Amino acid sequence: MAEQRKSPASPVPTPLHLLQGLTRTLNEHLAEACQRAEEDAQKVLDKLAQKRARLDEKTAQAEARLAEARASGGSTDKLEKLDGKLSELREQLAVVAQAHDEAQSYARQLNSDVRQTLRLAKGLARIDAQAGQAIEKRNNPTATTEKRPSSRRSRGRRNNDSEPAPEQ
Repeated sequence: MAEQRKSPASPVPTPLHLLQGLTRTLNEHLAEACQRAEEDAQKVLDKLAQKRARLDEKTAQAEARLAEARASGGSTDKLEKLDGKLSELREQLAVVAQAHDEAQSYARQLNSDVRQTLRLAKGLARIDAQAGQAIEKRNNPTATTEKRPSSRRSRGRRNNDSEPAPEQ
């Protein structure tokens, strides 16, 4: 019969291991989600800026055509058509400008929320570290007893120096 060799004892998953894994995973996913949200908000701002630039260019061209038609004494139908097109472009520009302003406001709030979220998530890193310490302490109890200071205060009566000694 072939002799089976056992691999070194791998740690059995415990609630501490689960807590440690969950905090690490949550922290990683949270950081990725925050980064993705900021990138998405920036993409929206970039698209709106491009759209605004195109509309600015079209508006400038329409204004130039209208000015040229007025200078050359074009027909009233042509002037009205160019004027209507210019009004339509200005309305679209106003809508895009408002959407850009709202997107900028959202991006500022998002950045603030991301900073606050990541600041709060530092607590997850502390939980991860504490879980790791607890696992290490459980696995190596002698290592933790060596780290303790030798002189400890007694838990009995406290020495309170702030109270004056009774006079005799």
